[in-house]
Amino acid sequence: MKNYLKFWVVLFFVIFFSGCSLTGGGSSGETGGTLKSSDGGISWELKNKVNDKQNISKVDVLDLVIDPVDSSRIYLGTKDKGVVVSKNGSDNWEKLKFPANNVYGIAVNYFSPNNIFASGVYKERGKIYRTDNYGEEWEEIYTEPADGTVIISLTMDKKNPNVLYIGTSAGAILRTVDGGKSWRSIFKANGPVAKIIFGGGVDNNIYFLVYEKQILSSDSNGGNFKVIEGKILDEKIKMGKIYSMGVGENDGGLYIGTDNGIFRSHNGGENLEEIGVLDTSKGFPIRSVSVNPKNSQEILYSAAQAIYKSVDGGKNWSTYQLNTGKLISKIVFDYNDVNIIYSGLRSFK
Repeated sequence: MKNYLKFWVVLFFVIFFSGCSLTGGGSSGETGGTLKSSDGGISWELKNKVNDKQNISKVDVLDLVIDPVDSSRIYLGTKDKGVVVSKNGSDNWEKLKFPANNVYGIAVNYFSPNNIFASGVYKERGKIYRTDNYGEEWEEIYTEPADGTVIISLTMDKKNPNVLYIGTSAGAILRTVDGGKSWRSIFKANGPVAKIIFGGGVDNNIYFLVYEKQILSSDSNGGNFKVIEGKILDEKIKMGKIYSMGVGENDGGLYIGTDNGIFRSHNGGENLEEIGVLDTSKGFPIRSVSVNPKNSQEILYSAAQAIYKSVDGGKNWSTYQLNTGKLISKIVFDYNDVNIIYSGLRSFK
């Protein structure tokens, strides 16, 4: 079992953590950084300017978070360049003085956005840092006991910002209820925990994505873990490898992105239905799926070099071609103006 888990950790590092730098690095002809849409995902433009001489076009974006109070502030967790921030809606970017170079997760306090948590890697050791002044100063609040294991997912309870959950590349899931002063192990998954999200609407579950393998759910206090093994309505359809998940704030739905399409549940994963994505996108990993928080009929997902959008719950799709070489790592709606959407770009080689 230990050798099996070690294999998955090594494989995950090769695929999930590959990336590049602020103004250099990466493969020739590949563009990273961010995309922005101001018309609900119909059209997109690269938003990578630092100043007249610098840009972030070679940066791999591992996480993208919008300040819940001031949505003109956007934070990027990056490969090699720590935390990068825009204070004007992505028109310009600047690097924060963050202690670690690789940032896989960022969480911003919903009530006091000066309070931010970020995971990172410092000298090959996974750590978590906290700031209470918008990133001017950072305090280390958690460290892994040895080099090699990385904290790859981080999320904050929307109702209580002192409660955070983290997942590691070795499958450990931890919880704090005092803003990072103390931590408790709550579960050990059988693979890297790549994403953690809270259910939307009336769904009180917490969901944990075990990279390529499965979705776990727990209750709202991080207890009673179970594997989502929902019955698919069409028993001939197989879900495939799992790469992403999202929730519908408006309908309480759970959306699961795989290499065989998107699956949706409205009862915490007990039953699943296939959303009719375009067949031409099947076979490509769906790296990101996002639902308009104010209208669950509007769904966006990314596969290979394209972004797909539906305005009727997944019955019909429009497409937008990427010419970046890199792929979408995350799609995020601006909750204050859902016509504004951001996407992060990265390499998955």
